Parts: sequence; structure tokens; C-alpha cells
Amino acid sequence: MKLGLVCNNKIRDEVATCIQSLGIGLFQDADLFVVEDGFHQSFSTCIVFNPYNLNSLSEVLKSLSQVLDTTKTSNRIVGIKNEEYYMLSYSDILYFEANESFVYCHSHNDRYLIKDKLYSVENSLPRNQFVRISRSFIININKVVKIIPWFNRRLLLQFHDSKKEVEVSKSYVANFKTFLGMR
Repeated sequence: MKLGLVCNNKIRDEVATCIQSLGIGLFQDADLFVVEDGFHQSFSTCIVFNPYNLNSLSEVLKSLSQVLDTTKTSNRIVGIKNEEYYMLSYSDILYFEANESFVYCHSHNDRYLIKDKLYSVENSLPRNQFVRISRSFIININKVVKIIPWFNRRLLLQFHDSKKEVEVSKSYVANFKTFLGMR
């Protein structure tokens, strides 16, 4: 995840130094912005900070620094629901779904927006736990409880403790079976 900064030019260097001292880079084409109070009206989702209390901003960013630092390996991903950010553990994820220009992460009961393309999400996931099953879906194999042969040489996957189901498209069936050691 890329972090951006929007603030008054008088304090920009001080705030940027504070953020960069945590090992977090700043980008113009950011996914999430840190915005000075009073400048946040044009942002639907952002971290708003008081310029007179940079210690609070530093504490918030320290807690997010592992997520924001893409060079560190993590077992979590950031999802958005109702304009709030959630730290989602890979072990709670059933599958990722690309729908039009958006990517969603599905857990047992919820759906979260992910700020990356599906191929970027796929590259960041553990390859022994997640597998692509179609152009639009990546599933957590540890959450699959049943594999049902389906129409037209496809497979239907059912998940543990959930009524959600997804199909393995016929062009991905061979790779899926190889992943499982069925061939």
C-alpha cells in the first residue's frame, strides 16, 4: 500500500520527516492519504491528523507500518468496508473476487474492498495457501471443505462454515488439480 501526504506547505517537511523516519515512503499516486485536519473534505477515506499533535499521527502510523511497508512479508491484507480499514488475516479469508474494476476479499460473513488489482493481490499471497481458479477468483484452499464435479467439466467449491460457493472455470481445472496433487 502506498501512502500519500496532504498538508500545509509550512509543516510538510516536518510531517514528511516524521513519516519517513518510520520507514514509510510517500507517493503522489497513493492508495491512502495522511491529511491535515481542514484539508480532508475532498477525501472519502483518509487518515486525518492535527498538525499540533504529530505524536498521535506517529503512533497511528507505527501500528500500520508493517502493512504499509510492502518489502515486509505479512500474513494480512488491508480491506475497506463502510469507509473503515480492517486488518484481515489470511486465515480468515475465503476468497478474492475481481468484479468489474474492483477487487473484493470475502470472509465468512463479510466482503471488503481491496485497493489492488487481482494480479497484485495474487503475487503477494502465499502460494501454498491461495490458488487462482478463474480469471476473477483466487481461493484460500485451507477454507475449502468440499469439491463437487460440476457442469461442463467445471468444479464447484464449498467453504467451511459458509454458504458461499465458487466455481473453478474449466480452463483452470487442470492447474487446480495439479495444485492439490490430484494428477
